[in-house]
Amino acid sequence: MNRAGRDKTRRQSLVSDYSPIGGAPSEAPVNENAESSVHAVESALRPTMTSTGKRASQLLDRKATAWVVLLLTVLLTLALWRHAETQFIQGDKDNFLRVAEKQKNILITRMDDYEQVLRGGAALFAATGMPSRKQWQAYVETLELDQTLPGILGTGFALMVPPAAKEAHERLIRAEGFADYAITPPGNRDMLSSIVYLEPFTGPNLRAFGYDMFSDPVRREAMERARDTGQPALSKKVTLVQETVSGVQPGFLIYFPVYNTAPTDTVAARRAALIGFVYSPFRAFDLVESTFNVPGQIVELELFDGEPAPENLLYASQGAGRTARHVTDMPLERGGHAWVARFRSSARLEASRQSNQPELILFGGLALDLLLFSVLYMNARHRRKMRQAAARLEQILNSYKSLVENIPGAVFRSQAAADLPVLQLSNGITPLTGEPPEHFLSGERAYRQLIHPDDKPQVSAAIAEAIAKRCAYDIEYRIKTTDGFARWVNERGRVTPDESGQARWLDGLIFDISERKAAEIMIRDLAFNDTLTGLPNRRLLLDRLDHELAISERTGRHGALLFIDLDNFKTINDTLGHAAGDRVLVEVSRRLVASVRESDTVARLGGDEFVVILENLGNTADEAAAEAAELGSNILVVLSQPYRLGEALRNCTPSIGITTFCGHQASAGRLLRQADSAMYQAKSAGRHQLRFHTKDPSTTAPSG
Repeated sequence: MNRAGRDKTRRQSLVSDYSPIGGAPSEAPVNENAESSVHAVESALRPTMTSTGKRASQLLDRKATAWVVLLLTVLLTLALWRHAETQFIQGDKDNFLRVAEKQKNILITRMDDYEQVLRGGAALFAATGMPSRKQWQAYVETLELDQTLPGILGTGFALMVPPAAKEAHERLIRAEGFADYAITPPGNRDMLSSIVYLEPFTGPNLRAFGYDMFSDPVRREAMERARDTGQPALSKKVTLVQETVSGVQPGFLIYFPVYNTAPTDTVAARRAALIGFVYSPFRAFDLVESTFNVPGQIVELELFDGEPAPENLLYASQGAGRTARHVTDMPLERGGHAWVARFRSSARLEASRQSNQPELILFGGLALDLLLFSVLYMNARHRRKMRQAAARLEQILNSYKSLVENIPGAVFRSQAAADLPVLQLSNGITPLTGEPPEHFLSGERAYRQLIHPDDKPQVSAAIAEAIAKRCAYDIEYRIKTTDGFARWVNERGRVTPDESGQARWLDGLIFDISERKAAEIMIRDLAFNDTLTGLPNRRLLLDRLDHELAISERTGRHGALLFIDLDNFKTINDTLGHAAGDRVLVEVSRRLVASVRESDTVARLGGDEFVVILENLGNTADEAAAEAAELGSNILVVLSQPYRLGEALRNCTPSIGITTFCGHQASAGRLLRQADSAMYQAKSAGRHQLRFHTKDPSTTAPSG
């Protein structure tokens, strides 16, 4: 990752005159167009009395004209009255579709809210690692879902459990006070899951405790979809384990994956990093009836899981089976799964749409003569309104320019074409790139040329997707300024379609986020690296060890773990001071890194303890032990060399414990304990020794 640019972007105002281009500069900037519009309005207000206007004015002065107009108006009213019935039917249908669309959006918004709850739960795992049962309970109670988002049956966490870890997992949960806990249904499967948290942890939810949702094909499909995409996944129709014999409702679940700290940029990486799922079960009837005011509904609703069919029915309101005046099916897609909502006009809606429009048209036509008599008054009133509108337009334009001029970053508008020609661009582009906006507007300089080559594909993909879907986009990438520095920017834009729905413009804002990126890098370094030696700390060590175990499991190759503790290091600290001790630790880390392969990992656990992960040592445990013994002996020699501390040379020998591994036969924590135990065997044997972990402490490997 490139470092952010060193200079903080200077905030400048938006150019007062935009220069839209489309291959060549436009002749009329935005502010000139606005002024022309104002002048056009004022010109329209100036009275021009032509000869035709005079004749029309004289004609309108005659009383007979008013009567003739009244007669024509009555005839027109009769025609409109006959036409009103047909128009009413169409209007009634349009109103129904608007109501149905509104109800659909309400349901979609509620589903989005539920997804947001799950994202918050995943964020809790990201922030705390593995929260305790009390922490999870406190988190869910704080949300007050029964008040803010009624209809949700519970919010829980399902842990993925490898078959080899099943017994240890069950013992761990039973130790929390759940003596009868077991993963259900029983049986051997290639992968297990268990509902370990579910709040509220009362009533029907107790039946779900320990249930293996991964054993059910319907639930498993949704879980795997969430795992592979990293996004919320909605399951198909299921019967929840919380259901009893009576009052059973169709149900479904929403899953959101929880990963460990490993990278998740590919499907394979996400599968390897999966810890479990934050999820929520729902009873379809409870969800819909808590979302809508069912007794007062003006449309009836049937909700289907997939194609409308009786076996796919999730919910049906009380009057959904009646023969209605209007019926429409609307697709709903959330969490990678599609529903179909079938709306019917209710008896209440149909009764409310009885229209007296024909009578209104008749009386409106009879009143037309009075309106015509008042035309001179209305004309003067209209002129005043036009002047006020012109003044408001000018005020709005001035306010808009003032607002845009104070926005940090570069504001732009470009055509939604293949080459994205720039139409409008603010002066904020100059401190961002070092180039004036005129270079981009004229085509002399292409903004795409400034984007880092590694980031161009994702930028192009994000913009192409936004254009294709007519939606907004938000992307971060690097640019290279004219002074040669790399700078991180954030680009946010939205596609504006034309009347036919085709993408017309791309409007957005580009601003500097270099300082934020630099802070993120600093935070990440502090979280995963030892501040004194620069080596990986315990957290990163465990992550890499888990990664090596996964590779070993897949390849069948053996590796080894070396636990190194410095002998008599405390004496150096106590006699020469902590500064001298720190120099020894830095030199030890340097010698260790130089003694192992580039693919191996050297980490500092803390104090004078170091750990080395050796990968790919052989196809058998004996081969791995031999390789590890040879390398460990070399480390004994290297670290036993004197250390120069000022004018004096001091000796500080190591004691090394070794354990080998292959796959997930032992966890990362257990391997550390084994190597630590072997190290203490080396210390007990007189220090400056190398020992392998064995069940019999008297059994040791040769120290070379």
